[in-house]
Amino acid sequence: MKKICWFLLLLLLLACLPLRAQTPRLLEGPEREAAIAGILQANDLRSTLQFRFVMTRHSALLTDDLVSRGHAAFAFPDRLRWEVTSPRRSVFVMNGELALDRRQQSLLHNLTKLSEGGLINEKDFGVTVYAAPGCWQVDLVPLRRDLSQLFARITLLADAATGALRSVVLSETGGDTTQLEFSDVVRGAALDPQLFLEP
Repeated sequence: MKKICWFLLLLLLLACLPLRAQTPRLLEGPEREAAIAGILQANDLRSTLQFRFVMTRHSALLTDDLVSRGHAAFAFPDRLRWEVTSPRRSVFVMNGELALDRRQQSLLHNLTKLSEGGLINEKDFGVTVYAAPGCWQVDLVPLRRDLSQLFARITLLADAATGALRSVVLSETGGDTTQLEFSDVVRGAALDPQLFLEP
């Protein structure tokens, strides 16, 4: 009986080892600063940007996650096209050169702030950086009241080798989450101005 107990305990410990190895490690000091600098450099928004996305929304009110796919284009400082291709097509266009409604003006203000300050803004967020196998994880906890009413946390996952953003997880104050996964990212290419006109 003792041998069986020891054997089960050993199996349990061995099963836990891989989980322990995967636990993200908190970065501090120069390591933290290097990770942040790498992410900011790789994801500089002061240019043009095109990408494909998969957006997964999880809510306690739904039995299944809502998954949508599409592509987006951005031109610094104030033009954005967000196009969902499935499950139902929709297009959102914002062009700072044209008249904007109040909602778009607010969005443009935040987008401009993000473009100029970078993805990681320690003025508006408490920032914690972790290293995990092959990636950096950055947890942003809102300090501004308007942001904290919407989000409990925003998590960025970036490739450790390149700093390129892989995904963003938006954790809302009500418990719902939205995950955006990025692929086919192209930076600095010329974009057709027609992209940023209402369809």
